[in-house]
Amino acid sequence: MNYDIKITGEIKDNGQIEFDRLGLLAKSTKEIAQKALMLKVFGFSDIELSAQFKRASEIRLEKLVSDEVKGTTMLIDCNYFADSVKSFQLDAFRPELWGDLQQLTPMALVIKSFRSALIDSEDKDNLDKSLLQSLIKFKKNFTGKNQVFHLSNRQTVPEIELKIDDFKKIELLEENIPEPGKVSVLGTFDELKYSKQKVVLITHDGTINATVGDEALFLQMLEYVGKELTITGMAHYKPNGKLSFIEISNFSEPGKADKYFAKIPQALSVQQQIDYQLKERKSLNPFASIIGKWPGEESWEEIIHELD
Repeated sequence: MNYDIKITGEIKDNGQIEFDRLGLLAKSTKEIAQKALMLKVFGFSDIELSAQFKRASEIRLEKLVSDEVKGTTMLIDCNYFADSVKSFQLDAFRPELWGDLQQLTPMALVIKSFRSALIDSEDKDNLDKSLLQSLIKFKKNFTGKNQVFHLSNRQTVPEIELKIDDFKKIELLEENIPEPGKVSVLGTFDELKYSKQKVVLITHDGTINATVGDEALFLQMLEYVGKELTITGMAHYKPNGKLSFIEISNFSEPGKADKYFAKIPQALSVQQQIDYQLKERKSLNPFASIIGKWPGEESWEEIIHELD
């Protein structure tokens, strides 16, 4: 499948690209593709890829054309995941993904990740903190404020146009991810076989992704594969407030009272969700700053200033 990466708007050396910069573009684009793939398959983006997933995320430069007026255009080629990822790897963890993923490619995931971060109507469920940080790092490819990167596909995936100011929105999105919080959850424990010390917990509400940083604790937990456990740890969230994964710090065999924890943790309270949506839209109610404070001793000029 072919894609275009086009760079326009350079004031100096338009239509030329230095080798080091070409290497940076390749590295940052590949990193986004790989993290987006891991997030799709395992629910984590910050995972070391197996040899097969590395092959599946290959992106090849097929052609480079430079023009002083039209800029630099790169023709990119990569394979559909249907041709490069064995379905048993997905069936072992999240089988519902196979139908969607087999129609995508590494470059499609790059474009979709930027669209998710920059377009309000796009699904934020395909982002997590680590992937957002990689999107932000792509900003290093810009050498001037007038540059524009165009990422496009000739058939199935809507294109995206990137300007340097767009990265302020991605940075805000990453900053506003809800803070981690301590939780306890009851579920059936299973090991994630394709990534070290990554596990899943199957609850009545669905599957929870989890990681175990302590190797000794991880080895203890392996004795409970297929059995119910109550795990305790820090819950990490996605930009939309949904649970991303839990960083496990302890576990125990469940007691009767632990049935209360047999649900996926609520990421945000109702008020927190409202606050988050207001921040995301950057449309805070201007009256909020004076509710409960007026009438007071303020002049009309001061009140008008508060509303600006």
